Amino acid sequence: MFFIEKRTFKNSRDLTLSAIFEGEDRNNPTVVMCHGFESSKEGTTRLLAEKVIKKGFNVFRFDFTGHGESEGMIEDIGPLEGFDDLKSAIKAFKLKDFGLYGSSFGGFVALLYAIEKPLLALALKAPVSNYHEVQRSNQAWLRTWANFFTDISENKIYKNAKNIICPVLIIHGDKDDVVSFSQSQRLIKSLGSKEKRLVIMKNMNHDIQSKDLEKTTGLIADFFNQTLL
Repeated sequence: MFFIEKRTFKNSRDLTLSAIFEGEDRNNPTVVMCHGFESSKEGTTRLLAEKVIKKGFNVFRFDFTGHGESEGMIEDIGPLEGFDDLKSAIKAFKLKDFGLYGSSFGGFVALLYAIEKPLLALALKAPVSNYHEVQRSNQAWLRTWANFFTDISENKIYKNAKNIICPVLIIHGDKDDVVSFSQSQRLIKSLGSKEKRLVIMKNMNHDIQSKDLEKTTGLIADFFNQTLL
């Protein structure tokens, strides 16, 4: 029988964050979902959740600090704060042996986690692998979020990606105007995974919509169906 639970948890900064746990059977494998910057658990993440649940999995999706229904200011979150949010969620609800999904900013956070901890599978949509490259190519955005890059100088994703050995799917548009497609080209080569795939979305920018979004969510749901069962 389908269930859906609204939950809350605290991060290490004592902020209350909002989450949803849902699925058809509490004994099914779980997929944890990390949304993008200035998005929420109710955006495209919810659409993906619907497809993943239909494949027979539970979904745990939450709002990062300052997003959606979570406490905090969006100006106060950077990649390491997002990483703390994810670890706090996993600890609070004693999640283990799960698949992980991340989009853009959430993809960077998911990579930080996958480098440190084992996963059953990892799916990424237009993930950031190098925030300093994003900084150089988006100066106007940088002026608004100047403190966003101060805490990531030592987080070398490409160098440490060899620690990720679970199956990985990366989906990225070749015309991405925020996160260069070349980041995922380099990332896929850096992964230690024996089972890894980079899907190129032709002529698509960072904001994947319409039929391409339908295709993308379908590919991710199929990937978890192949790797988690």
